[in-house]
Amino acid sequence: MTTRYNVVAAFPDERVAQRAVRELTEAGVDESHLRLVMPGGNDDPARVAVMRAELQEGSVIARRQTQDPIGGVFIGTLVGGLAGLVVGVLWALLGYGPPSPTARALIVFIPFVIAGVVIGAIRGGAMDPVSGTGDDPSLVAERDTLVAVHAPDVRTAERAHDVLEELGAERVDAIDADGTPL
Repeated sequence: MTTRYNVVAAFPDERVAQRAVRELTEAGVDESHLRLVMPGGNDDPARVAVMRAELQEGSVIARRQTQDPIGGVFIGTLVGGLAGLVVGVLWALLGYGPPSPTARALIVFIPFVIAGVVIGAIRGGAMDPVSGTGDDPSLVAERDTLVAVHAPDVRTAERAHDVLEELGAERVDAIDADGTPL
Protein backbone atom coordinates (compact mmCIF):
# COMPACT_ATOMS: atom_id res chain seq x y z
CA MET A 1 0.00 0.00 0.00
CA THR A 2 1.35 3.38 -0.93
CA THR A 3 -0.22 5.60 1.73
CA ARG A 4 -1.22 5.48 5.35
CA TYR A 5 -4.95 5.55 4.49
CA ASN A 6 -6.13 2.95 1.99
CA VAL A 7 -9.60 1.71 1.13
CA VAL A 8 -10.16 -1.31 -1.09
CA ALA A 9 -13.59 -2.36 -2.36
CA ALA A 10 -14.56 -5.51 -4.24
CA PHE A 11 -17.13 -5.43 -7.03
CA PRO A 12 -18.38 -8.58 -8.80
CA ASP A 13 -19.15 -6.51 -11.92
CA GLU A 14 -16.24 -4.72 -13.62
CA ARG A 15 -18.57 -2.03 -15.01
CA VAL A 16 -19.73 -1.11 -11.51
CA ALA A 17 -16.08 -0.93 -10.40
CA GLN A 18 -15.33 1.45 -13.27
CA ARG A 19 -18.38 3.51 -12.31
CA ALA A 20 -17.03 3.61 -8.74
CA VAL A 21 -13.78 5.12 -10.01
CA ARG A 22 -15.76 7.79 -11.91
CA GLU A 23 -17.93 8.58 -8.88
CA LEU A 24 -14.91 8.79 -6.60
CA THR A 25 -13.29 11.35 -8.90
CA GLU A 26 -16.57 13.28 -8.98
CA ALA A 27 -16.59 13.15 -5.15
CA GLY A 28 -13.21 14.88 -5.12
CA VAL A 29 -10.76 11.98 -4.91
CA ASP A 30 -7.75 12.70 -7.12
CA GLU A 31 -7.56 10.19 -9.97
CA SER A 32 -3.88 9.56 -9.19
CA HIS A 33 -5.00 8.06 -5.85
CA LEU A 34 -7.26 5.47 -7.55
CA ARG A 35 -6.41 2.11 -9.02
CA LEU A 36 -8.52 -0.60 -10.64
CA VAL A 37 -7.28 -4.15 -9.97
CA MET A 38 -8.67 -6.76 -12.33
CA PRO A 39 -9.39 -10.35 -11.22
CA GLY A 40 -6.59 -12.80 -11.69
CA GLY A 41 -3.12 -12.27 -10.27
CA ASN A 42 -2.86 -12.56 -6.51
CA ASP A 43 0.41 -10.68 -6.04
CA ASP A 44 -1.09 -7.19 -6.13
CA PRO A 45 -0.81 -5.56 -2.67
CA ALA A 46 -4.48 -4.51 -2.71
CA ARG A 47 -5.61 -8.04 -3.53
CA VAL A 48 -3.34 -9.52 -0.86
CA ALA A 49 -4.71 -7.06 1.72
CA VAL A 50 -8.32 -7.94 0.90
CA MET A 51 -7.49 -11.64 1.07
CA ARG A 52 -5.95 -11.09 4.50
CA ALA A 53 -9.11 -9.26 5.58
CA GLU A 54 -11.31 -12.09 4.29
CA LEU A 55 -9.23 -14.76 6.00
CA GLN A 56 -9.20 -12.74 9.22
CA GLU A 57 -12.99 -12.44 8.99
CA GLY A 58 -13.20 -16.18 8.31
CA SER A 59 -11.53 -16.90 11.65
CA VAL A 60 -14.14 -14.66 13.30
CA ILE A 61 -16.89 -16.65 11.55
CA ALA A 62 -15.32 -19.90 12.72
CA ARG A 63 -15.24 -18.60 16.32
CA ARG A 64 -18.87 -17.47 16.00
CA GLN A 65 -19.87 -20.89 14.76
CA THR A 66 -18.39 -22.54 17.83
CA GLN A 67 -19.94 -20.01 20.21
CA ASP A 68 -23.44 -19.73 18.73
CA PRO A 69 -24.24 -23.46 19.06
CA ILE A 70 -23.27 -23.27 22.74
CA GLY A 71 -25.70 -20.38 23.23
CA GLY A 72 -28.29 -22.26 21.17
CA VAL A 73 -27.85 -25.37 23.33
CA PHE A 74 -28.30 -23.28 26.47
CA ILE A 75 -31.47 -21.60 25.21
CA GLY A 76 -32.78 -24.86 23.70
CA THR A 77 -32.24 -26.64 27.01
CA LEU A 78 -34.17 -23.94 28.88
CA VAL A 79 -37.05 -23.87 26.41
CA GLY A 80 -37.21 -27.68 26.10
CA GLY A 81 -36.97 -28.05 29.87
CA LEU A 82 -39.76 -25.55 30.53
CA ALA A 83 -42.03 -27.12 27.92
CA GLY A 84 -41.26 -30.59 29.28
CA LEU A 85 -41.90 -29.42 32.82
CA VAL A 86 -45.31 -27.98 31.93
CA VAL A 87 -46.40 -31.05 29.94
CA GLY A 88 -44.90 -33.42 32.55
CA VAL A 89 -46.62 -31.72 35.48
CA LEU A 90 -49.93 -31.70 33.62
CA TRP A 91 -49.62 -35.44 32.89
CA ALA A 92 -48.54 -36.10 36.48
CA LEU A 93 -51.55 -34.24 37.88
CA LEU A 94 -54.20 -35.28 35.36
CA GLY A 95 -52.93 -38.65 34.19
CA TYR A 96 -53.47 -42.05 35.63
CA GLY A 97 -51.89 -45.44 35.19
CA PRO A 98 -49.08 -47.55 36.58
CA PRO A 99 -46.22 -44.99 36.56
CA SER A 100 -46.16 -42.73 39.59
CA PRO A 101 -46.79 -38.99 39.05
CA THR A 102 -43.04 -38.29 39.40
CA ALA A 103 -42.17 -40.94 36.83
CA ARG A 104 -44.79 -39.56 34.42
CA ALA A 105 -43.32 -36.06 34.78
CA LEU A 106 -39.78 -37.34 34.14
CA ILE A 107 -40.88 -39.49 31.18
CA VAL A 108 -42.01 -36.30 29.44
CA PHE A 109 -39.38 -33.89 30.81
CA ILE A 110 -36.25 -35.77 29.66
CA PRO A 111 -37.18 -36.10 25.94
CA PHE A 112 -38.21 -32.45 25.83
CA VAL A 113 -34.81 -31.40 27.24
CA ILE A 114 -32.97 -33.61 24.73
CA ALA A 115 -35.03 -32.20 21.86
CA GLY A 116 -34.29 -28.67 23.08
CA VAL A 117 -30.55 -29.37 23.12
CA VAL A 118 -30.58 -30.74 19.57
CA ILE A 119 -32.77 -27.97 18.16
CA GLY A 120 -30.72 -25.32 20.00
CA ALA A 121 -27.45 -26.63 18.57
CA ILE A 122 -28.84 -26.67 15.04
CA ARG A 123 -30.47 -23.23 15.30
CA GLY A 124 -27.35 -21.86 16.99
CA GLY A 125 -25.27 -22.41 13.89
CA ALA A 126 -23.74 -25.84 14.19
CA MET A 127 -25.17 -26.80 10.81
CA ASP A 128 -24.79 -23.40 9.07
CA PRO A 129 -22.40 -23.21 6.12
CA VAL A 130 -19.37 -20.99 6.73
CA SER A 131 -19.24 -19.44 3.29
CA GLY A 132 -21.94 -17.09 2.09
CA THR A 133 -20.68 -17.38 -1.48
CA GLY A 134 -22.90 -20.22 -2.65
CA ASP A 135 -21.18 -22.73 -4.91
CA ASP A 136 -18.07 -20.59 -5.48
CA PRO A 137 -15.59 -21.28 -2.66
CA SER A 138 -13.06 -18.69 -3.90
CA LEU A 139 -12.40 -15.53 -1.95
CA VAL A 140 -13.98 -12.27 -3.06
CA ALA A 141 -10.48 -10.87 -3.55
CA GLU A 142 -9.71 -13.61 -6.07
CA ARG A 143 -12.79 -13.30 -8.26
CA ASP A 144 -13.88 -9.64 -8.07
CA THR A 145 -12.60 -6.41 -9.57
CA LEU A 146 -11.05 -4.25 -6.86
CA VAL A 147 -11.06 -0.49 -6.55
CA ALA A 148 -8.07 0.65 -4.48
CA VAL A 149 -8.03 4.16 -3.05
CA HIS A 150 -4.71 5.42 -1.67
CA ALA A 151 -5.95 8.46 0.22
CA PRO A 152 -3.65 11.24 1.42
CA ASP A 153 -5.76 11.91 4.52
CA VAL A 154 -8.39 10.27 6.71
CA ARG A 155 -11.25 12.47 5.43
CA THR A 156 -10.64 11.37 1.83
CA ALA A 157 -10.48 7.74 2.95
CA GLU A 158 -13.79 8.08 4.83
CA ARG A 159 -15.44 9.76 1.83
CA ALA A 160 -14.16 7.01 -0.47
CA HIS A 161 -15.40 4.35 1.94
CA ASP A 162 -18.89 5.87 1.96
CA VAL A 163 -19.05 6.17 -1.84
CA LEU A 164 -17.90 2.57 -2.34
CA GLU A 165 -20.45 1.24 0.16
CA GLU A 166 -23.25 3.27 -1.46
CA LEU A 167 -22.39 1.70 -4.82
CA GLY A 168 -22.97 -1.75 -3.34
CA ALA A 169 -19.45 -3.13 -3.11
CA GLU A 170 -19.41 -6.75 -1.99
CA ARG A 171 -16.93 -5.72 0.68
CA VAL A 172 -15.05 -2.53 1.61
CA ASP A 173 -11.89 -2.75 3.71
CA ALA A 174 -9.71 -0.10 5.34
CA ILE A 175 -6.05 -1.06 4.97
CA ASP A 176 -3.00 0.50 6.65
CA ALA A 177 0.30 1.32 4.92
CA ASP A 178 1.69 -2.15 5.71
CA GLY A 179 -1.25 -3.83 3.96
CA THR A 180 -2.87 -4.92 7.22
CA PRO A 181 -6.68 -4.77 7.35
CA LEU A 182 -8.00 -2.43 10.03
